[in-house]
Amino acid sequence: MTRLDKVKQIIKENYDKADSGLFFSRNFVGDPMANIYSENNVDIDICYYYSYFEVFGLTKEEQEELKEFYYAL
Repeated sequence: MTRLDKVKQIIKENYDKADSGLFFSRNFVGDPMANIYSENNVDIDICYYYSYFEVFGLTKEEQEELKEFYYAL
C-alpha cells in the first residue's frame, strides 16, 4: 500500500466526520484540530466542529489525486 493509498483509506474511514472540506494548509483562525494520522511524513488533522480535514506532507500530484478522491466520496 502506498502512502497515498493509506491517506485515502484514513480519509474514507473518517469522511462522515469531515465532509465539509479538504485543505493542504494550516487553518489560521484557531479551529480545534485533532491529529488522526502521522506516518511516512504525512499528517492528517481533522476539525470535528466544522467537519474538515487538513493534510500535510503530500506532493502537488498526490494532493490533486486526493482531492479527486475526496470529492468523489
